Amino acid sequence: MEYDVIVVGAGIGGAAAAYYLGEAGCRVLVLEKETLPRYKPCGGGVPHSVFGYFPFPLDQAIEAKVTRVRYSYQGREEVTVPLPDEIIAMVMRDEFDALVLEQARCEVREATLVTEVAEGKDGVAVFTADGQGFRGRYLIGADGANSTIARKLGLRRGRFLGAAIEAEVPLPPRSMADWAGTALFEFGALKGGYLWIFPKREHLSVGIGAFRKSRAKLREILRREMAKFGINLDGIALHGHPLPIYLRSEKLNTARSLLVGDAAGLMDPLSGEGIRYAIKSARLAAEAILQGDLSRYTTWVQKEIGANLSCARWLAALFYGLPRLCFRLGVRNPKATQLLAEMLNDRATYLDISRRILPYLLRSLGKR
Repeated sequence: MEYDVIVVGAGIGGAAAAYYLGEAGCRVLVLEKETLPRYKPCGGGVPHSVFGYFPFPLDQAIEAKVTRVRYSYQGREEVTVPLPDEIIAMVMRDEFDALVLEQARCEVREATLVTEVAEGKDGVAVFTADGQGFRGRYLIGADGANSTIARKLGLRRGRFLGAAIEAEVPLPPRSMADWAGTALFEFGALKGGYLWIFPKREHLSVGIGAFRKSRAKLREILRREMAKFGINLDGIALHGHPLPIYLRSEKLNTARSLLVGDAAGLMDPLSGEGIRYAIKSARLAAEAILQGDLSRYTTWVQKEIGANLSCARWLAALFYGLPRLCFRLGVRNPKATQLLAEMLNDRATYLDISRRILPYLLRSLGKR
């Protein structure tokens, strides 16, 4: 049987692509290597704007809503900033991704690992570890940071991967109440990254992410820093995963295939955010396929997503190069959080942030 589109990967990028294409009447096959729903290591912070990307409710996936952000520098210097209008929600990715996939008009085959790809003039064939073969007119690689599709098609050869470690930590009700509505970010404990504590319904999601090349022992740092906040990780499962940090515009398509989300390297080099970009790239991929012309896809992604992430890369170089100074002069300023919230909810860009924050930082430096 031949499909209009084969999507490899049932994460949020693959699920979104399947939804948009299915709604347009395409015959879509989704191949997922894991058994669904699968655990996805991720902090799970979702901007409110994301819930408007689909015409169906996703509220049942919300574990908690964030009403304030707590910033810490090396567990000592702290500031708490209120967030109006509940602009950030916390989800568990297995539930969130599954809700989108359930709405997609597609065929799903789980526990199906794609190992080979063959692209021809009129279509694409994929082959799986158990000897199956499937054919489609087009192919979408949504199979994560270590994308098999990208590798087999010779795309993203210069990719850069950061690293993250995450854990789900149950706490007694009284301790959970202390974290209700509060998301914490800690800076300064490692170069080129941060630690986080996010509230969920019955536990905390805690983690550490390194967005630069680092020899830091992330597990040791995570255990040490969490202890400062009274969180003991003894006996808690730690989940490591790669972070496909955006560095530059890269070719993301062939004549018949496209990459979206983490497979396309669309992760914010400053914050590590990737959910919004996965969905946006999935929408662009669907538009390219429906037009029957994939040649403009990479340009579309660069214009709508990559240009913003390029600006984020320069801000990341400044912030992680001078973390304590930027914490004191920038992070502690409530306007910085307000601007970041506007960016997360599609009301501003990193260019807007740089235009408004950098002059403030320079003036502050001149007063020191």
